[in-house]
Amino acid sequence: MSRTCLRAALPCLLGLSVQAQAPLLQDGAAALRQARLDWTLGQAPQEPSSLPSFEVGWGGADSGGAYTPLVGGEGLGHGTRGWGLGVQGRYTSGGWGFAATVLGLRDQGRTAGILQRALVGFQFNSGGRILLEQSPLAWGSGLNGGPLLGDAARPFPRVTLAFAPLEIFKSLWRLEAFEGRLERTPTVPEWSPNRPARLAAQAAGLGLQRPTVGGALMRVAFGTDLEVSLGALTLSGGQDAAGQTAPRQSNLSQSLAEFRLRLPALARLAGARGASVTASRVGSRDGGAPSLVPARDQGGLQLVWDRWDLGLEYASAAPRTAFSAPPPTYLAGFSTRGDALGAAFGDSVSTRTVALGLPLFLEGRGRLQVVRATAPRDDPSGPGGWFLQGDAQWRTPTGRLGASVASRRNEPPGAPPRWGWSCSLFQAFRVF
Repeated sequence: MSRTCLRAALPCLLGLSVQAQAPLLQDGAAALRQARLDWTLGQAPQEPSSLPSFEVGWGGADSGGAYTPLVGGEGLGHGTRGWGLGVQGRYTSGGWGFAATVLGLRDQGRTAGILQRALVGFQFNSGGRILLEQSPLAWGSGLNGGPLLGDAARPFPRVTLAFAPLEIFKSLWRLEAFEGRLERTPTVPEWSPNRPARLAAQAAGLGLQRPTVGGALMRVAFGTDLEVSLGALTLSGGQDAAGQTAPRQSNLSQSLAEFRLRLPALARLAGARGASVTASRVGSRDGGAPSLVPARDQGGLQLVWDRWDLGLEYASAAPRTAFSAPPPTYLAGFSTRGDALGAAFGDSVSTRTVALGLPLFLEGRGRLQVVRATAPRDDPSGPGGWFLQGDAQWRTPTGRLGASVASRRNEPPGAPPRWGWSCSLFQAFRVF
């Protein structure tokens, strides 16, 4: 098996090449974003160098005020915070691939060692592969992260099995599945509906600890311009405060149906290199049975020019249901360390998003994203709010520099607006 096949199969972690223009802390999310743009252009994802690499650097992340996710932040600002040093490297040999990003960050008077991303994987001659990894995923397409699994939360450890592509009647089928483990004591997110009741249930010992998360996703490509995805995610297992195994009726599930379509005619009309539209539906249900009802719907448009790209997206809010906590239950839902596993703002708000990729001075690259979020009056963040994020990356003679800064303005009824912020910054230096 060639090294080229392995590199194409493992883009998120093994794509840590010196050409990358992203903060070291967010390389995985940057690779997923670039893969989305490459799909719109109808081209294969960029292949990183086959040479070993090693980088060191300094930087960190922080946040304050009202909860403000960092889109594409891999948990930075909330799940991962502090300032310090980082090292990152990769190595490939035959069918094997190894990669890791390790951080030593100091925050509030203590220093923590963090394995931000890691991978040990092997690809078979058939194209199938097996991985032990901790890296961001994109299950579904979205400007705020995949609607089923996205890149706003810190990656969690898991075992992944990807089957060899199968061609059936001029369509190409791909299937991948994984099983992983979330943190021991899940944090009830600040954006959770009915958060006071969830916190009270947690204080009473009704929350399940160390839950298992697993899922499967099938992508089917019909010709060159249409792709359909079907996936499911399940939260199960873990133990209650007394050490008893979680009952099956406590399981939570989410299901995804999505299609992506390239529009060459629209690209020509707009003078762009590529154009695509997406439409998806995510359904959530108690008990673990896959279902697309009730559901959250999402649709988007992507245009890509030579140096610019533009994304527009609308996502509805998931239907609200009354919270009940029969002991035991998963009080944090589909989240880790307070960040959503899927779209960055959770599924209880409706979002309208505009994202613009643009060139910067000194051959840098930038990205601006504006989100208008609306929710019911009893939402923890208030019924309305605005979100703005800016990303900037530059290549330097010795490595690369990148930063992400986000600000959020929430509008609670009958009260002054609440502000929040989050940021990350990293300067990386090439060793080899």
